[in-house]
Amino acid sequence: MGFSVSKHGKGPQTDGAMTDATNRAIISKNEILTLKRKVVRARMDHFPLVARKLEMHELTNYPSKARFDALQVMSVWGVAGVGKSALVRSFYYHRMLYNHQLFDKYGWVDVSHPLNLEDLCRNLLLEFYSHSLDENEATYCMMSIRDPIKECCKLLKDHPCLVIIDDLQSTEEWDSLQAALVSRPSKSIIVVISNEERIALHCADRKDLVFNVKALHIDAAFDLFKKEVHRKNSMFHTYVFDNDVELQQLILKCGGLPKVIVAIADLLAPQTHGWARSTSSMNAGFMQNLEANPEFACLRGLFSWMRSYFRACPDLLRPCIFYLSIFPGYHSIRRRRLVMRWVAEGYSKDSDSCTAEENGEKLFSKLVEMSMVQPPPQEIITHMRMVLCHVSGFFHEYIISRPKDENIVFALEVFALKKLCHPTTQRTGRHLVIEESWQRDNIVFERIDFSRLRSLTVFGEWESYMISKGMKVLRVLDLENASGVTDKDLEQMLKLLPRLKFLSLRGSSQIFRLPCSLGDLKQLETLDVRNTSIVTLPSSITKLMKLQYIRAGSTTPAPCSLVSWLPDCCKACRFVGVEVTRGTQKLMLLHTFGVVNVGIVRGKAILKDIRKLTHLRKLGVSGVSKKNYNVFCSAISGKPRLESLSVWLSRVNQEYLDDISTPPENLQSLKLYGLEKKLPNWIKQLPKLRKLNLEITISEEVGISSILGDLKELCILRLRVKLLQDSMLNFCVMKDATEERSYENVKILEIASCSRLLNVNFGSVAMRNLELLKVGCCNTGCGLQFTGLNHLAKLKEVWIIGSHVDTLKNHIEDQFAESTSKPALKLEEVNLSPCASAERNDQGCSFPFLSKG
Repeated sequence: MGFSVSKHGKGPQTDGAMTDATNRAIISKNEILTLKRKVVRARMDHFPLVARKLEMHELTNYPSKARFDALQVMSVWGVAGVGKSALVRSFYYHRMLYNHQLFDKYGWVDVSHPLNLEDLCRNLLLEFYSHSLDENEATYCMMSIRDPIKECCKLLKDHPCLVIIDDLQSTEEWDSLQAALVSRPSKSIIVVISNEERIALHCADRKDLVFNVKALHIDAAFDLFKKEVHRKNSMFHTYVFDNDVELQQLILKCGGLPKVIVAIADLLAPQTHGWARSTSSMNAGFMQNLEANPEFACLRGLFSWMRSYFRACPDLLRPCIFYLSIFPGYHSIRRRRLVMRWVAEGYSKDSDSCTAEENGEKLFSKLVEMSMVQPPPQEIITHMRMVLCHVSGFFHEYIISRPKDENIVFALEVFALKKLCHPTTQRTGRHLVIEESWQRDNIVFERIDFSRLRSLTVFGEWESYMISKGMKVLRVLDLENASGVTDKDLEQMLKLLPRLKFLSLRGSSQIFRLPCSLGDLKQLETLDVRNTSIVTLPSSITKLMKLQYIRAGSTTPAPCSLVSWLPDCCKACRFVGVEVTRGTQKLMLLHTFGVVNVGIVRGKAILKDIRKLTHLRKLGVSGVSKKNYNVFCSAISGKPRLESLSVWLSRVNQEYLDDISTPPENLQSLKLYGLEKKLPNWIKQLPKLRKLNLEITISEEVGISSILGDLKELCILRLRVKLLQDSMLNFCVMKDATEERSYENVKILEIASCSRLLNVNFGSVAMRNLELLKVGCCNTGCGLQFTGLNHLAKLKEVWIIGSHVDTLKNHIEDQFAESTSKPALKLEEVNLSPCASAERNDQGCSFPFLSKG
């Protein structure tokens, strides 16, 4: 039964009863679409989508995925102000303009609160028919419908419709909407927009139909700001912004939220004169300005959401949220650093079913779910735990701007020593942060009351006076990457801070030894001395019965070489583990241990001690050779809890590698460095392996794919390879002359090579879910050749890194021209020094650091 609009006001009629007047009033579908396109094109031209090309491309594939599997509901989520509605509206308009044949009707409705289902359905019907040439007729028709809910449901069932439901705020709202409107089977697609992942997952028909809109990267945020300023004031030369440090800090504080960026741009654009003063003023009181200034009335809804969002946080989570303000905004934070600090502070404790660390991981996951903690920009989401994260600049500013009494409620008082210290500066609290920008002043420091201080975190330069005998209850001392810390300072710290639970000297290269007095820290749980100059742990460490986490060892770079752009496995350097004493088996709570040098005389004895550590989940060892391999295999066998294993092999005959018969069955991460010409077959016996880093010399006969291709859970594969002449890196798995599906869950592939010619073959059914490809060559004459790129349908981004990449540009672009996914291509130039170039064939590949984790 069809539906038409009567010119005489008689409401809906059957097709057989239509009068001539009614027929003349019907607007043809083509005429309606023509009008829609004109309106839509005008709106798209006036509000262009900035810096969302990849997200837009990905989002357009979701409806096809849903319709292919006869599904109906997909969802889009992200924090308030991140630009969800703008992205979806662009997608919505794009469908109208270029794929209009897929849907008969289009409708966009905003959910009212509380939900009024009948009003929502009336608005949706009005959207469906509001493009009639006579709007009065459409409005009259809507008023004539007695049951708009039933009519909407019928239209969605009988016609292919694209419906956007914006601002859904609870699962209960969706349950009501779903019961009223969703019927299956249906050719319609419903897109639900929400601020919370929990709601988005509840609404979508399947998890892979949930799309997360993330904050803009800083470059994209700056680009949006400049375009908005130029749109408001075309006389303004935006190139002057490029070296404006104050402005860059201001954009960072916006946290990549387009709504905030545009609001600030709209305020500053008319101010051709006095620009610097206005920018500095905005920086000085960023959050206060946004909340109180009438010019930012457009952000009231955002702040209303922020307040309710924080109020809804569980009491257990609130201290963890405010603890994030210890780290500077947009500062990269290691996940394990944050979690182990929470454990030491008592924010995460043991429970009947989980350890304190496991509960800390759950708290971290909750912050990720709430978008308060985010992965680094352009990070591909995999099943692996996030290694690095950062706090959104906007969330960070909001947290530190909360009133003092609000922080007291959460039993957390964070204060920082800034560039200036005024007479009214708070000088007592539980957490002291010394920022890199603070001008070191001994007199100011001595005025601080340390009697309640629980944690001390130093960024930048360390001074010896920063440890005080007044810090009697200090639990956390975090000096990661602080400069100027010496052995003498360390001895003083251990003498004055007997209650430490967390001690990090990570990155302090002037620390050469740990004093024997370390054994007096009976409460110590976390010890991180990685990338220091320490090569031996003192025997007194065996007295620390509460110790759970030991990270040690350092890298020795090849002379004149650069730091690798790939994590660990592709560094042009040698890793040096620390020597440990006998007796480590006493540390029964130890779950993270490494990197331990077992290539010394007592190496076998150390491995026997490691075998007795039954709680180990993460282990790193160096110096594994044919002499100690049997003991090493025995040490890691029977370790059901072991999830991560890193091994540095001695470069000798490695036929012994296949001797291991029972590898850890729950291993999720494996790193093998120093392989020669073959892979150990036991890798096949790791069903849960998700991340694999390999350093290997490959000959033509090496069958990598025969071993790795069937690892069903593998998500991340990183290779540093030296290919012998005429060899190919082949990811194609053949069986009986037929190619088989392989590497089905690999999303990230990173390859570094020092070979003159690098041929990579993907076949036709390998790595079908690959999203990120990084390839680096340190050889100045390296030629890159890819085969099978056109089969990588989900490839989003390709990075090519090396010297003289400009000469490769056209060649690379031609190869990717056939790719159906049209990935973003990035070329990164690396200038190798002559010394580094001369050593690259012996030492491996060298690339600048591009991404962490």
